[in-house]
Amino acid sequence: MKPASALWTVAACLTSVLAVLSPPVKVSLRTSWSAPSILLEIIETVSLENPNAFFPLLDVLTNAKISSLPSDATPQATYEYVLSTAISEGLLLDPSSKAIVQMNTALHAATPKIEAAYQYYLDRHGKEKADTDNDGCRSWVDWHSQKVYDVETLAHLAGHETIDSSHPMNETTAPLARPKLLPFDHVHPARSQLRDLPPHTAIFYASPITDNFRELHEYLLSLARKPNAANVEYVFRHMPPCESRQAKEMSYLSGYGVAMDLKKMDYLALDDRRATAHSQNEVSDIEREKEGAIADAIAADPIITLLQHHPENTTADANAPLNEDELLEIGVKATQLIMSSPNPLATLQHLSQNFPKYATALARRVVVNESLLEEVGNNQYKAQPGISAVWLNGNPVSEVDLNPFGLLKLVRKERTLVASLTSLGLTPPQVVDLLTHRAIAAAQGGGDILDGMVDASDRSEGGDVVVWFNDLEKDARYARWSPVLRTLLRPIYPGSYHNLKLNLFNVVLVLDLSRTSSLHFLTSTISQIIQRSFPFRFGVVPIVEGDDGMRMAKLVYWCAKTYGRAGTMKFLKNVVQLQTAPIVDWRTVRTAFESFVANEEPPTEEFSAPDLDAMVGSESGSELEMNVKGVAQYAKRLGATLAASPSGHAFVNGKHYDLDDEFLRNMQVEISAQLQHIQEKVYMGEIRDEDADKVSTYFYDLPSTAKRRHPLIVPSSSGSLQIRSLPEVFSRVGRGLGVEGYLLPPGDRHLPLTTYAVADFDTPEGLWLVKELLETMDEESLSRITFSHNPIIPSTPSWTESPVSTLFAHLVQNGLLDKATPERLLRILGFGAAAAQNGHPQIVISNEDDLLSELIGGVDAEVTAQTYDEYLGFGQLFAKELGLKPGEQALVVNGRIIGPMKNAQFLAGDLRELYTYEMRKRVEPVFQALQEIVPDMATFDRGTFADVVSLSSSVVSAMQIPDPSEAGLFNAAYKPRTRNYRLMEGNFTRFEVGELGSALHQFGVILDPLSEAAQKWSSLFEWLSNAGNVYFEIYLHPAGYREIPLKRFYRYNLLPKLSFDADGKELQSTTVFQNLPLEPIYTLGMDAPPAWLVRPREAQHDLDNIQLGIITAKEWLLGVEAVFDLDFLVIEGHARDTMTNAPPRGLQLQLTSGTGNATIPVADTLVVANLGYSQFRAKPGVFQLEIRDSRGREIFETESVGNEGWDSPSVKEVGNEVALTSFEGLTLYPRFARKPGMERADVLEELDDSSSISSVAEEVLHKAWSMVTSFFAPKAEAPKSQELQTRQAEINIFTVASGLLYERFLSIMVLSVLRNTNSTVKFWFIENFLSPSFLEFIPHFAQAYNFQYELVTYKWPTWLRAQKEKQRIIWAYKILFLDVLFPMDLKKVIFVDADQIVRADLKELVDLDLHGAPYGYTPMGDDNVDMEGFRFWKTGYWKEFLQGRPYHISALYVVDLVRFRQMAAGDILRGHYQQLSADPGSLANLDQDLPNNLQTQVPIFSLDEDWLWCETWCSKDRLPRAKTIDLCQNPLTKEPKLARARQIPEWEEYDSEISRFARKLAEDGLIHSEITAAGADVLASVAAGAAAPAVGTADIPEERLDAESEGSRVHEEL
Repeated sequence: MKPASALWTVAACLTSVLAVLSPPVKVSLRTSWSAPSILLEIIETVSLENPNAFFPLLDVLTNAKISSLPSDATPQATYEYVLSTAISEGLLLDPSSKAIVQMNTALHAATPKIEAAYQYYLDRHGKEKADTDNDGCRSWVDWHSQKVYDVETLAHLAGHETIDSSHPMNETTAPLARPKLLPFDHVHPARSQLRDLPPHTAIFYASPITDNFRELHEYLLSLARKPNAANVEYVFRHMPPCESRQAKEMSYLSGYGVAMDLKKMDYLALDDRRATAHSQNEVSDIEREKEGAIADAIAADPIITLLQHHPENTTADANAPLNEDELLEIGVKATQLIMSSPNPLATLQHLSQNFPKYATALARRVVVNESLLEEVGNNQYKAQPGISAVWLNGNPVSEVDLNPFGLLKLVRKERTLVASLTSLGLTPPQVVDLLTHRAIAAAQGGGDILDGMVDASDRSEGGDVVVWFNDLEKDARYARWSPVLRTLLRPIYPGSYHNLKLNLFNVVLVLDLSRTSSLHFLTSTISQIIQRSFPFRFGVVPIVEGDDGMRMAKLVYWCAKTYGRAGTMKFLKNVVQLQTAPIVDWRTVRTAFESFVANEEPPTEEFSAPDLDAMVGSESGSELEMNVKGVAQYAKRLGATLAASPSGHAFVNGKHYDLDDEFLRNMQVEISAQLQHIQEKVYMGEIRDEDADKVSTYFYDLPSTAKRRHPLIVPSSSGSLQIRSLPEVFSRVGRGLGVEGYLLPPGDRHLPLTTYAVADFDTPEGLWLVKELLETMDEESLSRITFSHNPIIPSTPSWTESPVSTLFAHLVQNGLLDKATPERLLRILGFGAAAAQNGHPQIVISNEDDLLSELIGGVDAEVTAQTYDEYLGFGQLFAKELGLKPGEQALVVNGRIIGPMKNAQFLAGDLRELYTYEMRKRVEPVFQALQEIVPDMATFDRGTFADVVSLSSSVVSAMQIPDPSEAGLFNAAYKPRTRNYRLMEGNFTRFEVGELGSALHQFGVILDPLSEAAQKWSSLFEWLSNAGNVYFEIYLHPAGYREIPLKRFYRYNLLPKLSFDADGKELQSTTVFQNLPLEPIYTLGMDAPPAWLVRPREAQHDLDNIQLGIITAKEWLLGVEAVFDLDFLVIEGHARDTMTNAPPRGLQLQLTSGTGNATIPVADTLVVANLGYSQFRAKPGVFQLEIRDSRGREIFETESVGNEGWDSPSVKEVGNEVALTSFEGLTLYPRFARKPGMERADVLEELDDSSSISSVAEEVLHKAWSMVTSFFAPKAEAPKSQELQTRQAEINIFTVASGLLYERFLSIMVLSVLRNTNSTVKFWFIENFLSPSFLEFIPHFAQAYNFQYELVTYKWPTWLRAQKEKQRIIWAYKILFLDVLFPMDLKKVIFVDADQIVRADLKELVDLDLHGAPYGYTPMGDDNVDMEGFRFWKTGYWKEFLQGRPYHISALYVVDLVRFRQMAAGDILRGHYQQLSADPGSLANLDQDLPNNLQTQVPIFSLDEDWLWCETWCSKDRLPRAKTIDLCQNPLTKEPKLARARQIPEWEEYDSEISRFARKLAEDGLIHSEITAAGADVLASVAAGAAAPAVGTADIPEERLDAESEGSRVHEEL
């Protein structure tokens, strides 16, 4: 070992690398609810991995005859025993399952589910439990609302005379109402495995430790496991433990990150109550410890070890900051260092998470390999420098899923996908090769714009069917446009179109013109598009299905022929102006017609107006009648019926879309894709100018374009495509079919398609479908077929009553179907001479020529009840998995569901078209990929080949169907799986983790090694590698930097499994920082998963200003400790109005708990226009989602709470309950339906004409609303004004503080408010930033000084661009969430900066008339002449923008929340913020710049100048009359705030009073924080300029010291 002096020399050489040993920083996070028993937690965690494991595992572990687990076992013993039992019982078969269960247990992932069950029980049965001493600690069964505590009573209620479970249940028992199931319920047997639900449901509220648990559990299990059919559905619900839960320990969590940000300090904002110097003895003790410890630190530091392999730069000044060249190269040098390590992932993690202390040595010592440098340069042409991205088996991983819970969910989902394909004989690498194959990617990428094209012209009908409203080749408005096709190659601005004088884009609308909404859309939206000269040609085909539609169609055709296009549009506008009902009133049509004919110039001299009734009632043979017949043929050929889409249809150059609220957006996307296709053809010379006369029918005439459209073959744009993974379906059904269970076409060709016919085959309709299927089966057929019986009413086998299903049952179950031939089956089924009656085949089994006898032994062949039941059971469960009701018909072709189908909806010709379409669209790419991946496929027999291709194509096709919870919201196009990251060069910048050959999960990663992503992801990847079967391929892709890329230390708390101490108790998970540099000032920040709301609960230090260098020797080893609580989880929502599909903005919602009249509001919020977003915070539990008692309840009713995705069941079906059971929170998609008569009502009050809001604001609001409302929505009326009842204090003040100093200021501000008013006061504190010491102090403060307080918060929405700096986050909370931060019944709130002194009664502000403005601010002071050069708002951009309006300061403002919400001001502010914040340099002072920049749209009422005075901007002459004094920063003097505060006379008095009060609390043992009790004397004499405040809400940032340059810069930003 080296001498100590030598070690100090080494350390001196690496001063920029090795921090002097420092006190540790320890952070832990716990739940705010009690931890469940370890036994229940592990059982639930195992069931997360295997949902079928719960009952077997519970049964074994609670069976004293089998289980060897003692009742007093330690948590460690219980943990290990449950895991080993789960494995021995075959409940964790996959090798990686145990590891994932261990990882989930370390995350305590199951605890929210158990806690939700506990809270549900306490909400509904807690009082009963408290009132019943004897029964309160016993498990019990809810038998249809009767409480049962013993088996004898339960057996009696269940219809038994004894407790012998072998006795049959009483069949005369009347069916009872079935209780609702909840997400945390465990149900046996699983409903997915049952054809029919048992007649009874027993809910067992149970705790395994209760005395009566075992006997009730065994009995219920016996009833649910009846061999023939379960008599009882056994539902298990957790009951809280009998003992009090208050004293129980919390669960200490992992799965979160902690950052120690280096704080930039420009002004002093440090609380020096802890700034005491070490004594000489303390320093000596510390120094003595360092000599030995530093040697260990050097030896253990992997980065230092690697750096020592590089030569030391003796010429560089170790203390000099890094220059531009060094910063530019530091990313490449980090890559070099990582790649030279024997463990690159560990080195990446250590370097990125501790980068600030290695930056200088890294930049000045590492020498980069030329080959690596060249490779980095080459890769920068392939991917944006510094980009970071992750793929899992080729599937892009969203950033929102890059957390432990999201990744484990993805891994579980991916494992099911991979297992489906490995079950077909593929190896894991082959599976990934298949999923990412280029042929499949090309097919799924949406690149084939010709897919689904149909000839939408009326040439097949002889013309004169489409009524065109414009013609680009003939109309005068397009006369100056160019007819040259190469015009399309000219560059244009994004969003604009080429002015080409050709009918290139033809849009045909098929509309029911008897509907007012159709006329409105045509005469307003389409007419405006035409008038604005967009290069689209629009035509209409009137639907003629009803009498009114028929008459309107004839009228339109007559007008078009008589008055032309313009006249027809004019007439329709006249008609729509007179309509008030959804269906046109024919009397108003007559009025409009007569007026139109009278006022228009006659088309000819001989013209005489026809009789309207005679014209629209014209007989057959007339020209108008021929038009109508043509329409009927057109609609039939293209499947354009009202049944298919009640709102109408649209064809964009033959591509079909439903005419819904998404149509115009879809049309724009489709036209852009078609334009690109045409541009390519023109560029390649495949389309020339001489083809211009054919361009209008170019897409119609392509070989791939169909002449007719079957709506079930080519799905519409409305998301009607349904595809299931057949291996997963068969797994849930319990079995699949062998190769003998399929009918093969004649010949020996391999069959890539498999068709499952689902129908009731004992009906004429079902038999007709069989006939059509059999008639398609010739030697050219691509599909084998099987028959799945789905009767309305199950029957028994009978050759007379149910002959067809009996025949199929015999053939399928006995493996004889593949022995039959299509021709033979047709004859057996009676499709001979006596083919049909009344259009349907006769149901008869024929033994013609002994065909039946030869096949199955004749009509006397025995089909046992068991054989038939097995066949019927498969059919019913299969139909159930497909979402079909009994009796419904469907076809399933390689997993794609076509149906439900109506009578004779598919003919043999349709089937051939379907097979061709599916083969080209989905199956051929999979077949092509399989041929490359599995070369010996050609040797497979017909059955095996068909199994592999059909099942694998169903798996691959099902991947692209979006999650129901996302479909319809963001409508993001499916991204095909690719491994494009392999396009990167990787000889010198790529490393691998794991074994590729055995990996089920292949992660591809492109990562900037010096990014915040690297700090987080490196820990995630290391943790996930414990799961097994995981492989990482990581490409390091650094960027060039202009500043230090990472200014924080970081740790991610992740455990691969639980750890226990010597006594077998769980060790608390703690995040530890060691060896941090002493000099910096740190801010501790939590990087929690998106759904977590955490706050600090215990800490003796200022977490906003951590100074390791001032920690005393006594505390050195203990260090800085902080304990955070997970207070709440977030429930998010995206609401929509069912009439318009738009957000019902302003609708107030609430969560309640309890039942009946005992419901208690838990939280409330309102729906904002941004994505219809709403947010609640709650603990795990079950709640009701309701419309709050407000105007919204008059207009809307809840159709669905949306807890099962976008198309969730209605409230009538499943109720309005939502369950929060996961650490991932919950996302709802509620639907709200308008009440009758409220179709035009608006929740928001209409702005008065006297309001000060400008016309510009009205225009912006109108445009914003127009973007999200339906094209078919009627215009809204002004809603009535709503009055909110006040339940709050008379004065409501909200404020924010971060760090101990600002919390001291806040306490003084509170006291100054109270001293100047006699009104009741309530303070609203944003809890995100408060310290544990303040949270401990404030309840006593409030009680002693008689004020109310409440903690509020709002989780930053993921769709809103986030801020990273803590100060800017605080600024954002002051302005962005005012409409949703407070309860809905709060009418007015005042923001007061924490560092203000109030000298007036703030009730004046409460009562102040804001003259229609939503808020009032004080203008910035303008009378301190010394500061004139710093008034940036008087020069440059701000001067031009404000145009004489004042620039307001944000230190004090009053908000009229009622007005603010009525104006949707929050939506406007957030929308403007989202635009400006795209530029990181924008909104330098966010909370001031944003409202000031929106004054023309959201008006500001200017408060009197006396409401706020600060020395920086205001004249000292005004100080005596100042109502509040703010400690503004002075950019000239940079005087510390504490020094300035002491100049205010009353400040010292207030501070001394609070210090005395806090000291008394500490002496009485009511608070434990030493800091809170410190006096003002320790705050004096602080050096100016040493540090800056964490929060300076009214201060001018450093960037604004140059007013001229700032004005110019801000102008560019905005």
